Amino acid sequence: MQNKPLALPFALLFVGALLGLVFSGVLIYEHNGAKTEIGSAVCNVQNADNCAKAKDSAMGKPFGIPLALVGFFYYGVTAALAVFLLIAFNDTAIRLTLWGALAAILFDFFLLLYSLVVLGGICRLCAITYAASVLVAIGAYLIHRRGEKIMKVETVSNAAKAAFAAVLIFTVGGGLFFNNRAIESKVPEQTSLTREQQQLIEQLNNEFYKQWLAGEKLGIDVPKSGGKGAVHPVLTIAEFADPLCPHCKDMGIVLGDFVKKHADKVRVVFRHYPLDIQCNDAMKRAFHVGACDLARTIECGEAQGKFWQMHDAVFAQQETFFRNPVTEKSIEAMAQAVGANATMLLQCFRGNATMTKVKADIAAGNRIKIQGTPTVIVNDRKLPSVPLEYIPGVLTKILAEESKRAP
Repeated sequence: MQNKPLALPFALLFVGALLGLVFSGVLIYEHNGAKTEIGSAVCNVQNADNCAKAKDSAMGKPFGIPLALVGFFYYGVTAALAVFLLIAFNDTAIRLTLWGALAAILFDFFLLLYSLVVLGGICRLCAITYAASVLVAIGAYLIHRRGEKIMKVETVSNAAKAAFAAVLIFTVGGGLFFNNRAIESKVPEQTSLTREQQQLIEQLNNEFYKQWLAGEKLGIDVPKSGGKGAVHPVLTIAEFADPLCPHCKDMGIVLGDFVKKHADKVRVVFRHYPLDIQCNDAMKRAFHVGACDLARTIECGEAQGKFWQMHDAVFAQQETFFRNPVTEKSIEAMAQAVGANATMLLQCFRGNATMTKVKADIAAGNRIKIQGTPTVIVNDRKLPSVPLEYIPGVLTKILAEESKRAP
């Protein structure tokens, strides 16, 4: 049998390709932040591995694509070529396999040097794929060398083409599937705090709570529009905000997450306070030009039950409105994006009713002497100046204490 001398080379080629596919698949999971039993077993040996450093390095995800996914595709192509060669021994396929293997060896050598010099160690999972590349290269070289004495197929059969295509599609599809599953299975990073840090945060939350509790009742009304959350809330949180204020955007995200977490006890109400001389008499000079128009746009969403959708759309394009004026065309585009009736929303925008509502919120803010945005009112008391990262903890503390008083 003329292909008998190629039994060992083909074995090396297949073993290398399969080994590379398996461990590239593991690396896809690990480099996307997911965990696997194989990865844990290999990487945690004697706690002397560099897997984490490799994952977080510049070479872990060049251009945002896991390098392991590229490796998986390479081993998939190699497996497809090996199957092809078994059916149709062809010069072109032999050369492609050999040159691909040599390119992979050179790149793996670069990665090995990068790991040793830059990362200060070797990623064990990566090293296994290097070994797989060596097996592939040896097999490809032997096939090329011994195959010189064997007659090649000039006309490639449809069976060989079909087998190549099937293996290629299967492996490429498998790589994309593993990558998507890895992203979905990503383990959230947990920041563990020391006991002292936890105690300090609790002390700060208690101090901010005391400052809030010592504040006077402001006596502001709670409008029916612009609210979300509990119908009979323990906490009513009003945010006076400007649609062109970046800190208001961040605060809105934090409050939105908080009301989702406590939807049965918390209600958030958005109050307009645009820092725009067009509608805010407290402003002495032009500042956030167009903020009044954006406030009216948000309020016009209320008539169609799209208040918060318009709110989110406006804040999502905040940077755009810093550079470009607010126009009816931009308002129409946002209305269409959130599924509102653009014609009705523009009619509302052109009317005076929404400006009356916006000015009523501004007047309420001026009565309580708002100095800037965002200003947050919790159960009619002004929340003290709290760093954004502490807001959820402080609100949780207030909610716990207010729940004790709730009937």
